[in-house]
Amino acid sequence: MIKESQDISGILKTLLTYLDKYLDRAQNGNSNELIINREFEICLDKGSQWEYIQDEKLNIFFLDSFVKELATRRGLNFNKDNPTLSCELPAPYLRYRLQAQHESVLYNSKIGISIRIPSNQRFALENFVLSDNCTQKGWDYERIKQLVRDHKSILISGGTGTGKTSFLNALASEIDPDERIVTIEDSQELSLVNKNILQLAVPKVETNKYSYKMAIDNALRLRPDRLLLGEIDTRNTLPFLRASNTGHEGNLSTLHANTPKDAIKAIGINVTLGGGIQNPDTKMLNSYIASGVDYIIQIKRIQNQRVITEILNLKEIDINSIE
Repeated sequence: MIKESQDISGILKTLLTYLDKYLDRAQNGNSNELIINREFEICLDKGSQWEYIQDEKLNIFFLDSFVKELATRRGLNFNKDNPTLSCELPAPYLRYRLQAQHESVLYNSKIGISIRIPSNQRFALENFVLSDNCTQKGWDYERIKQLVRDHKSILISGGTGTGKTSFLNALASEIDPDERIVTIEDSQELSLVNKNILQLAVPKVETNKYSYKMAIDNALRLRPDRLLLGEIDTRNTLPFLRASNTGHEGNLSTLHANTPKDAIKAIGINVTLGGGIQNPDTKMLNSYIASGVDYIIQIKRIQNQRVITEILNLKEIDINSIE
């Protein structure tokens, strides 16, 4: 239930109070997403199927007000000149991530909203099924855990809703509790138990005031034993690789890709699109990736199961041969 909070307006509190029953229903029903494509209808992702809920109170005035109040709370706008909003919901909905689209960038819809629902349970590594491909190559849960204890830098690759962040949290639980962790996220999703931890927040839309590069530079001066990024993308891939190549081992992050080989290509594309290196030499870039990342672990959602489909050791392959 909504409790009094100094960081939300009375209007936002009222709107969240009404939506509470749906947000609570989504989490308790193990839904990954609460989606609104149009007025009066909520779609809940149930894994293997969708649940559709009709609600006549969810008109465009309600929905538009909800998103605008969230934007105002972050010092942002939501209108035709600012047609998208990415942010987290306020307490008590920590780690609920919202993406909204304005009518001006949609066809046949007045608004689009997607809210990522965090799991109400903490997954252990054993909750992820090891594929036959992995077991045949000698992988088991203890061997994967040992990678973390040995300070290997690991990227978790997978599509949307595959459980990358849950897997990252499971891996992070193997970090020695005496180690210092610094995390960087644009939406709070990591849930860590280490006592010596500092969590940096960067805006979804970067400004000159604070960017991912600034945050990573700051993090490296904050004496981390481990650097964890919620996700690497065009904004932070090169700084992350630099950190991993300058004596900071055991870093963890996630990446959107369908296979480990696609992940390697995506890293290279991120570096190029991020503007950090102009016309990079492919072999040089691949060598830089291989020296900064030890393993890529691929996660896939198969029906209601989250499966570890492949584990790629970048130190044992020639990534220049990947096509």
